[in-house]
Amino acid sequence: MKPLATDADSRPAVTNGDVAAVRNLIERSKDTDFFRDRRVRNVVAPTPTFSRAEFWRVLIGCLLTTQQRSTKGSAVDRILEIDTFPLALNTCEKQPSVQIFVSKTLESFGGIRRGVTISNQAEENWKRLEGGLWKNAEEWFAKLRQQRLREPQNKDRVLEREAARWADESFAGLGPKQSRNLWQWLGLTRYEIPLDSRVTEWVNGNLTCKIEAKRLGQLRYYESALDSLQAICEKADALPCELDAAAFDYEDLGLGSTRGTTETGFVNPNGQVTIRNTGVPGTDHNQYVYQIACSLCGETYGANGSDIHERKCPTCQGGKPGLALTS
Repeated sequence: MKPLATDADSRPAVTNGDVAAVRNLIERSKDTDFFRDRRVRNVVAPTPTFSRAEFWRVLIGCLLTTQQRSTKGSAVDRILEIDTFPLALNTCEKQPSVQIFVSKTLESFGGIRRGVTISNQAEENWKRLEGGLWKNAEEWFAKLRQQRLREPQNKDRVLEREAARWADESFAGLGPKQSRNLWQWLGLTRYEIPLDSRVTEWVNGNLTCKIEAKRLGQLRYYESALDSLQAICEKADALPCELDAAAFDYEDLGLGSTRGTTETGFVNPNGQVTIRNTGVPGTDHNQYVYQIACSLCGETYGANGSDIHERKCPTCQGGKPGLALTS
């Protein structure tokens, strides 16, 4: 198992298995509503315009989605989906205390943890914006929007990373993950992505590089992890924001289950990818030999269709020898 590099110049080499795993994941996810919405929001025209109300809503959303479930149907998802957002800018600006208002609103809504922390951070960020950060926020938005007006280019990640660092340093409660979620949610970024639990779980189960979730609060480690993913996406001709959306959908689509194990692109829990049915009879009753690729080291080998769900790589995982590939 290769650890993540400590800096961009010593990143692990991108394997063919890494590239295949990313391409297969995106291929399986490309028709989902979430994936399509991500492309509409972050990749294709039209480009978003700056709105203080929307910036505030997304900033509060970043605080709400920290360290708690935000999947569909959760309390966080439900409060964010209300047509008239209860913590909207025009409502907060009428309050004598943003902290008290946010705290009471969350308590009344129910089901949302960290209410005291979120309300304190909201109050602090309100003060910072009113103290002059609105101007800075709009300036960063304009820079990112200018990039967003054209087709994605790999060099765009430089400005995106600078914007994420600014947000991390400027606002309370963000950190490396939510500072990237802020700009992605606003529809302005394509390369700097939030590394949440779903993304890291997919990476650790399918790619050569591994992410230590407990270290993602460290900026240098976070950026090193992201460097590795960006390098793989570049080779796979995929945008990191697309990988983020596809990985988020991974569990919901059941791509890690034993269903559809013989379908091209299936990835088992050990990172073994189904490539094709060779048409050659296997060694089990009524089985065929399937070509399997290890997403960790790139090894290819044959396996009975009935074994795919539990196969381990014979080269890097100590799995049993593969069947011969003769067709």
